[in-house]
Amino acid sequence: MRQLIARTALALTLATLLTAPALAQVIAVTPMSHDFGDMKQQETKTTKVTVTNEGAGLLQIQNVDADCGCTIPTLSKYSLAPGESTDIVIEFNSKKFNGNVVKVIHIETNDPLNPTVDVMVTATVHTPLIIAPATQRLGFSQSLQGETMTQRATLTATGDGALVVTAEKTRKDLFDIKVINNLDGNPKMAAVDVTVPATMDPGRHRDNVRIATNIAEFPTFDLEMQAWVVQEITASPARLTYRFKKSFQQSVRVAPFRKGLEFKVLSAECDLPEFKIEVIETIANEETKIMIKGQPLSKTDERAIKANGRMAGTIRVHTDLEHTPVLEIPVTYMIRM
Repeated sequence: MRQLIARTALALTLATLLTAPALAQVIAVTPMSHDFGDMKQQETKTTKVTVTNEGAGLLQIQNVDADCGCTIPTLSKYSLAPGESTDIVIEFNSKKFNGNVVKVIHIETNDPLNPTVDVMVTATVHTPLIIAPATQRLGFSQSLQGETMTQRATLTATGDGALVVTAEKTRKDLFDIKVINNLDGNPKMAAVDVTVPATMDPGRHRDNVRIATNIAEFPTFDLEMQAWVVQEITASPARLTYRFKKSFQQSVRVAPFRKGLEFKVLSAECDLPEFKIEVIETIANEETKIMIKGQPLSKTDERAIKANGRMAGTIRVHTDLEHTPVLEIPVTYMIRM
């Protein structure tokens, strides 16, 4: 009897497994790939694929996305009855790519046997000028004021003629620019060297320079750069911001940018008198803490009214260092008026 019950249960289970897919929704996508062919940089082309529900259940398209922002799939219908179809429009922008490009669109549905379908799109992107880095951006690592750092962008012409590149100073005149044509004796190559000068002020800096070429199809482009210059001692946090606080209580760590520098904090003060400052040397000649206490102004205070509740000031830390006699820490706070 027990064997009969077990065999019956097994048969029912197998029957359920065999019939379930036939009763469920089934996704079919055509075509599964598309080649956009030859494209220029910054060119946009579109295509479409058709999604069909070949099953007996309701097909729910839960998500459609691409592995790159250059490829945008658009879908207007997310539920498909048995036998129903809809189109996914795929827009591809060649941006600054060069050569063979492969991108994938992921289609997620409630198909129990095939929940994710991948559609591949390809293109061959041609450019008369190859720029490295392709992002046309140069990012410098954190550097110490007074030091210089240089990075290079290289340009390669893909045509037959020699490449000639020119560039003047950057838009904000923050970085130094040097153009090298006939790079390494190759007339089709050039370079643009960008230098963070020793005179650059502390802080985060962004700038760009317009590069001109003798290539008719690519006459100009903008090269962007960013740098972060710090003083020989730094404050952490570098800026204090309080939003509708009832009181101020915080410490700021003052330490050298690089280990080994000895210094001493002589004094510290804030031009907002509601901030009380105390200097505590935590490690002799190596680290100091600036202790901050105080309370915000009343909303009826004349200074608060004049500033519309947005107070701003600076903590100045005086040191015995020749190149960094004063370290400034911006302070802002808001009063609910």
